[in-house]
Amino acid sequence: MKIATIKEMIAQIKAGTGIQIIKGNMTNEPPPLPYGVYNITSPYIKGRGRGALVDYANNGVSYQKRIEQYKFTISFSFYAGDIETTMENAFKVHQWFLFIGQEFIRNKNLAVVEVGNIQDRTTFIVEHYEYKHGFDVHFRATDEQIRELSETIETINLGGI
Repeated sequence: MKIATIKEMIAQIKAGTGIQIIKGNMTNEPPPLPYGVYNITSPYIKGRGRGALVDYANNGVSYQKRIEQYKFTISFSFYAGDIETTMENAFKVHQWFLFIGQEFIRNKNLAVVEVGNIQDRTTFIVEHYEYKHGFDVHFRATDEQIRELSETIETINLGGI
């Protein structure tokens, strides 16, 4: 998973919607309302199989490349002083994933698998409500790993065949 790509995506969402989004589960003071929070709730969801192995040579050196697809999930929640603003901000970012952000996401070699429904995530804290709405986005990504092969067998003698 490329955290830098996710941070860049968050910056693109702010540029496209005007909504400030911060990383969740941090001990820093939150910004003034309204704002959004993102959490990477599932950083690696295994795909099918073990990935594809490809052997190749470059400049006389043998390599093996492993390619796999996996999924990951980012959860978004939007906070405000009233429930209407939380719904509106969640809707704007939801639409960003469905339309405005598609080219950016594609250029980063990601694919949106599913943009979940917007849900009321309001909580009651002691004597007041913390208004929030949110949704989850499921992505598909590709990971490649390359290693140099130290030994290769060029030919095998199968006993006179």
